[in-house]
Amino acid sequence: MTGAKGVYERLRSLIVWLGLTELAWIGYWLLSGGNNTASFAGIVVAWIVTMLAWLALVIYVGTRGFFLKHTDKLSNLVGVAIVVSFAVAMFGLVPAAREGLVSAARSTSDLQLISIHILRLLAIGAFIKFIHRELPLHFIILGSMPDFLFAVSAVVLVVLGANGPLAHGLLVAWHVFGFSIFTGAGVSMFFSVPSPLRIYDMQPDTSIVFQFPMVLAPNFTVPLFMIAHLFALVKLLS
Repeated sequence: MTGAKGVYERLRSLIVWLGLTELAWIGYWLLSGGNNTASFAGIVVAWIVTMLAWLALVIYVGTRGFFLKHTDKLSNLVGVAIVVSFAVAMFGLVPAAREGLVSAARSTSDLQLISIHILRLLAIGAFIKFIHRELPLHFIILGSMPDFLFAVSAVVLVVLGANGPLAHGLLVAWHVFGFSIFTGAGVSMFFSVPSPLRIYDMQPDTSIVFQFPMVLAPNFTVPLFMIAHLFALVKLLS
């Protein structure tokens, strides 16, 4: 598949739309806060534009094998760190941004903060890749299975939360756990490719995670889920 048709087929990948949905959802939370100022709105728009530029860059270099060529440098983890650190710095270090963030977080309901994580049910795609022998078992056990089960828990909490308020401590623990659950996949994806963490030399390996479109998971969609958890914790702990 070549030319314009090939580009279209790559860009219409579900994981691209998942990332754009996350970005729109978080952007809506940030911009819909009741006390937000024009300067904060400008910061949010700048962050969204930067994230779209990052998405375009990941697609560009990902289709050219950049992340796969640099697994020894923990390339996907570098991508996660860049996206999360940029958001923390932009909204945490600038006083106007920090105040606007707290205002926006307090204006967002607990159910909204939970419901975005239902999208993680799409982790079922990794199971399909495992069945087709495109991913190893260790990645499913450490990464995909916990992520999928966490998404199921989000469904349960939304149902429970619709019938009454959820305990504050439960919500804090749930978001902290949801943030940390990505550690398993983050470590596992380097177990069977050239890297300092390599402990398996077998097929299938996790090289597909470093190729487009799946490379968007660690470099775009997962960091946005992590940012969504941090946003929720701002609301719960401020």
